[in-house]
Amino acid sequence: MFKLVSKGNVKYYIITSFEETGLVRHGFSTRAGGVSEGCYGSMNLRFNCDDTRENVLENFRIMADTLDMDVSRLVLSKQVHEDNIHTVTETDAGNGISRENSFTSVDALITDKSGLPMVTLFADCVPVFFLDTKNRVAALAHSGWRGTVKRISQKTVEKMKRDYGSKAENIITAIGPSIQECHFEVSDDVAEIFTSEFGADTAVKYGDRYHVNMQLAIKKQLAESGILPDNIDDSGICTYCNSDRLFSHRKTNGKRGNMGAFIELI
Repeated sequence: MFKLVSKGNVKYYIITSFEETGLVRHGFSTRAGGVSEGCYGSMNLRFNCDDTRENVLENFRIMADTLDMDVSRLVLSKQVHEDNIHTVTETDAGNGISRENSFTSVDALITDKSGLPMVTLFADCVPVFFLDTKNRVAALAHSGWRGTVKRISQKTVEKMKRDYGSKAENIITAIGPSIQECHFEVSDDVAEIFTSEFGADTAVKYGDRYHVNMQLAIKKQLAESGILPDNIDDSGICTYCNSDRLFSHRKTNGKRGNMGAFIELI
């Protein structure tokens, strides 16, 4: 279950199944508690926009402090809607925060090292959290529709198995706030890709337009990888429907900030 919690002015989600393991610090930010203004108000974690870099860095500092993480050691992804997964090591500490982002194409991060907080960024695309509770492996994936079609979540699980000896029955997963079927309208060709890849129930017609259910497609990927149904936690929270609390690219025609998924092995 995703639970909204508050610390000072900061509001963020935690995943109760992850919290109960005692193995990680983690969270998913909302719009609340930062210093940005206007369409970026207030917890904007998006660089390369009209918000100032100073504001964004301060927002990262606030979120890191809130989650008891060292902001100077955050490891940011480099999301380009591909299926590349980067193994995070000590040499990556601070990537994109205390030094320039050295990645060129990274939509998922994975590590078995403690003290390396990983971050992926969102404003409608699907955040997916992973935790092997036995071998102590954590991962994050950014799954937009292209990444979903490329099965980035399934590939993350397979990498956990291959590189760390993880067993599917020991992996818990969580699908975070993201645009839901109710508002994810797509072209006919994209709908056809989803129905061909994941089944007819992943693309449903609303009137004369198709809407895609990315969360269902991701759950099917995870199930195919052997993740147990009880170990797949779907928040069911729509960013478009809750744009007062969460950034939504579609709702605001791109005038928005980014939210962050954070996870760190203790």
